[in-house]
Amino acid sequence: MERGAWQFSLKKGKEQAYCDAHARVWPELIEAARAAGLKNHSVFVVGSTVFGYGEAEDLATTMKSLDSLDVTRRWNEAMAELMEDVGGVTLTEVFHFD
Repeated sequence: MERGAWQFSLKKGKEQAYCDAHARVWPELIEAARAAGLKNHSVFVVGSTVFGYGEAEDLATTMKSLDSLDVTRRWNEAMAELMEDVGGVTLTEVFHFD
């Protein structure tokens, strides 16, 4: 199982709107993520900084599959209005234990 984490920033004043959107994540987006192989996905927010985490057998393939879907494109478009840096950065794992 591969693990991945990402970080990006929200636009000033958009923190609550981002949290509210994630309280109502579209069921079809979650279904698509599961079907693509994404597991154990979490999003954390501190101030205007967002951290995302997910696992997949092949994370690159899973993310590529998700990125090709219309539901992902629509979600990303909606979130882009709230995000400062849509691309964000991929975090490097330096420690892990189960």
